[in-house]
Amino acid sequence: MVMGFVCRFPCWPLRPWWDFEAGITILAIAGAVFSLVMLIDCLKRPPAKFHNPLTKKGEYDKLIWAVAILLSLYFYFIGPVAYFFVVKRGKPEKTQ
Repeated sequence: MVMGFVCRFPCWPLRPWWDFEAGITILAIAGAVFSLVMLIDCLKRPPAKFHNPLTKKGEYDKLIWAVAILLSLYFYFIGPVAYFFVVKRGKPEKTQ
């Protein structure tokens, strides 16, 4: 080891193409795309498809989920993941 120089295997002069920052960037882009897809699904879904026994008629469920998805873009994508499991996959649709 030369003073001030740390040689890591395989001692490339340039940074490798995959590093920690690249991984975080890819995850952030994937999360943003997932959030956008869930927001579009939320806005296109009719209000009758939002099943929540706690609210009376579900008149504000669409608005609440859309705001939760938008606000969670800054909070680690918790809103779109919750929407996916609670609304999108929550109650199976009845087929006739």
